[in-house]
Amino acid sequence: MKRHNVAPGCYFEPDESEVLIDPIVGKKSGTISEEPKLYRRKSILDDIPDDFEARMMGFKPAARKVEKTDVKLPDGFAVSVAYNKSGYQVVPKEDLKT
Repeated sequence: MKRHNVAPGCYFEPDESEVLIDPIVGKKSGTISEEPKLYRRKSILDDIPDDFEARMMGFKPAARKVEKTDVKLPDGFAVSVAYNKSGYQVVPKEDLKT
């Protein structure tokens, strides 16, 4: 009876009445590392060179476009920070202490 090695320490023994060519389907192109014992399937992406440091040094963030707004206030009013983390508010200038 032929034993098929499925994984390190694991074997598959087919029934004698069955005709079995190979229980593992697919390409057998990978590596099994010793520490820890993990199977790593070979990928075509492994052959692509990658210089991570040069790629990050060449990275430039997208330019931020800041629209400039022209604030128009009525005479006698000023913009003030609102109380309790709210938005800005327009208040009479007489209410502000300098």
